[in-house]
This record gives sequence, structure tokens and C-alpha cells, in this order.
Amino acid sequence: MSAPESRPTKNQKRQDAREKARALREVQSKRSKRNKVITQTSLAVGIIGVIALVTVLIVSSLRPPGPGPANMQSDGIKIGENLVANRTPALLPEEAPTPSEANADGVPAINIFIDYSCPACAQFESIYGPLLRTWLENGTATVEYHILSFRDAQTAGTRYATRAGNAAACVADQSPDQYFDFSELLLANQPAPPGSYELTNDQLNQIVDATGVQNAEAVKSCIADETFANWVSTATARAMSTGPLPVRESEIALIQGTPTVLVNGKQFQPEIHGDLPSFVASLEESE
Repeated sequence: MSAPESRPTKNQKRQDAREKARALREVQSKRSKRNKVITQTSLAVGIIGVIALVTVLIVSSLRPPGPGPANMQSDGIKIGENLVANRTPALLPEEAPTPSEANADGVPAINIFIDYSCPACAQFESIYGPLLRTWLENGTATVEYHILSFRDAQTAGTRYATRAGNAAACVADQSPDQYFDFSELLLANQPAPPGSYELTNDQLNQIVDATGVQNAEAVKSCIADETFANWVSTATARAMSTGPLPVRESEIALIQGTPTVLVNGKQFQPEIHGDLPSFVASLEESE
């Protein structure tokens, strides 16, 4: 009888992930050069007007607070090894969010503030989604998604930022371990103005089915009822207007545009840091 194969250790998994990251980095470096102008332009489009208009947009769209989804007590859903989400109680109305528990040493905590109607967010996902999946599958990083809806005014009256954010919150509440897959598909199928400014509820439901979420009928009912629309609005106000930001050791006080990516509280800025793997590696080397 042959000896049983030993399971890889945490360090071996981390090393394997880093090797994959290095291989991906070469591909992404070429892609980044090609997309650099597009990325910076998209980021600029996501940010132009936000600083001047964000208060007006939030005040005009803010509704009475409602209960948040389960598993998002930090105003975000934290995903760990094997794409398994941390379980937390729902945030109660008027209750302040609390940052997620700190990671073990050597495991970067990546926080992504995202508006699902934001073109730059979709582009970020297309570039880094496979790498984030690799890190999560190997348990070498955590990724926490924070839903924002400040772009409603740019969706031609469809309120798609809120509706898409609500749909993601419904998945977090009912089927948290499928959140990463749902988020990925939601961004991959993002409507492209001026041809389309929204996905209909039927189209959102198709993504629910394609993702294979648990409690699919409950998720679809939640989408139709916009169960968490109020929470999406109040979470947006907290992140962009009132604070404090529910991220441990955040070096920024408020979010000014999307995507905003923090790694161990430090903001990733592609025009300064290049690509995300290099930024994460630089933080690890400085510790």
C-alpha cells in the first residue's frame, strides 16, 4: 500500500499562490500596459463629479434606515478560504457597522468598495478577478466587498446602482458562499450605456440561477421587493459622507469613487503602485 499523500501546509499553499501570482503578473503586466489609459480614464469617469455631487446625491436618495443583510455587519461581506464567507448577524437599523476581525499574520485583508453600475469596477474585475479567486481558493488572502450606490443618477432613472447593490446584498444574506461568483457574473454582465442602463429583475434572476445560489427563490423575492435598498443607501452615506470607514487601520477617512481598494488599510492606486500583486507583495515585504 502506498503512503497517503500529505496535505499541503498553509505556507505551501501561500507559496503556490505566490507562484501563480507571479505567472499571472507577467500576463497582467502586458494587459495593464494595454489597459492603463482605459483604466485611468474609467477611474476618472467614476470619480468626476463625485466630490462635488456626492452629498447632494446621497441626501436626495437617502431613505429611512432598514435592517441590513446577514453576513454584512461591517457593511461588507468578507470572503475567505475556498470562497467561504464569514457569518455575522444582520446590522440593525441605526446600528453602526463594526470592522471585520483581523486576519492571521501574513494573510492580506483586501477591502473593495464597489458600485455594480461602475464601468471601472467591471474592468477591475476583468483584470484581477481570476487572481483574487486564486488567492481565495488557497486561503492566502481575504476579500471583503462593500456595496455602494452613488451612481444611481447616472443610470437614466433606472436606479440600477441601488437595484444591483440590493441584489448582491440578497445573495450575501441568503447564500453568502456564492457571493464571489454572483459578484463576478454581475460585473461581467454589466449593462453598457447608452445601449442599456440596467439589468431587469428577470436578467438579475438569470444570474442568480447561473450562479447556483442556495435559497434561489428567497433571493429572487428579495430582489423583487428591494429588501435591502434602504440599507444600500445608508451604507453608501456612511462610506462616502458620514464615516467612519468600517475597515481596520484604514488610511483614508471616506470613499470618493469606485473601485476603491484597500489592502491592510492601505489604498491601492494603480497610477502609483502599478498592478495589485506587486502592491500586495510590497506590503508583505515591509512587514
